[in-house]
Amino acid sequence: MKIDIDKLIKLNALASKHFHKKHTIILPPGEKINFNNALGIECDKGNWKLEDGLQEYVEILLKQKNLSDEMKVLMIFEKICKDYVYDDNLISYIKKVDDDVFCLPDWYGRDVNQDWERNRKTHNRRICFELSRYLAVAIMQLFEEKENFNVCILWNKDLTHYLVGLASDEYSVTLDTDDFFYIKDLTRIKTGLTAKGITILEDTNEKFANVLTQFNDGRSEYAIENVETKRMNMANMNNTDKEDEQVLFLKEVMHILEEYNLDSQGIFEYMKEIIDIKLGSETRRKIWKRIDGEDSHRESTRYIRCLIVNINGKEYLVDGDQRIIREFQREEEENKRGSFIPYSALSRGDYDYYNGK
Repeated sequence: MKIDIDKLIKLNALASKHFHKKHTIILPPGEKINFNNALGIECDKGNWKLEDGLQEYVEILLKQKNLSDEMKVLMIFEKICKDYVYDDNLISYIKKVDDDVFCLPDWYGRDVNQDWERNRKTHNRRICFELSRYLAVAIMQLFEEKENFNVCILWNKDLTHYLVGLASDEYSVTLDTDDFFYIKDLTRIKTGLTAKGITILEDTNEKFANVLTQFNDGRSEYAIENVETKRMNMANMNNTDKEDEQVLFLKEVMHILEEYNLDSQGIFEYMKEIIDIKLGSETRRKIWKRIDGEDSHRESTRYIRCLIVNINGKEYLVDGDQRIIREFQREEEENKRGSFIPYSALSRGDYDYYNGK
């Protein structure tokens, strides 16, 4: 597979128009081609390589002659979404600069050293920079012998976000495992929801669109639909404490989510959408939870987001780390030595280093 810069520039133009944001084309590090930085093309700073499990999966797909190229792409996308979870500690470092413009330390996943890469192997938490590299490399290996496919990463600098671009003679698409604003496909795919992070920019004969429809067949589109279907198929939990029906509903949802083994960010996103639909966004607020690291310098300490929801005058904590819903006392976030921190009170920056563990 050769890199056709003209096709990638066209792909980028389509993506920038669709998302209303200019993107930078990111190529593998050390790529030996002639291009002008003025065209918005750069080589990546991180390694493009697959971890063992994903590498083996790609090799299996390469031998499958009965699957279309498009279905193989979607199966790799699905594999990544199921095998990895979102590193929500990243969110504690994102700073808003202006409307729809954010900044993030480059050492958090984009320009990393060997220590970072070694520490990441101890868990499966990843961010867009890492996930997009996996996806791009896997697709490039699929199409290594085919010259009509072009793959790159698209970097939305305003959102500090990577996604993958794929262009062929028949279609142009982008693939995003972890949407910046909505429930990420990392969560959606695990819970049987449709893939929302795949955007078809151009597809004259609907070749990719038809395969995507086939892939999504039988999946629910909305989180609330998925949960309500499962609630109908399970006996109501014993309400021994005569809890408010809304509290019981949220506990039932959390119980349902346990079977998917979601990460804390996935639970946060899922519960947030359901609360907004069922109770209204005005009933909830965000709060930070600190998870202390084991190293002496606390460089592995993480912060994740939890929800506080107000139901009939009482506050309840939706804790994606512990996977529980319980009453919450305001004193818990007023305690400076406690684990919970008001959302506006946490301030992190380049100086507050995280080592990737």
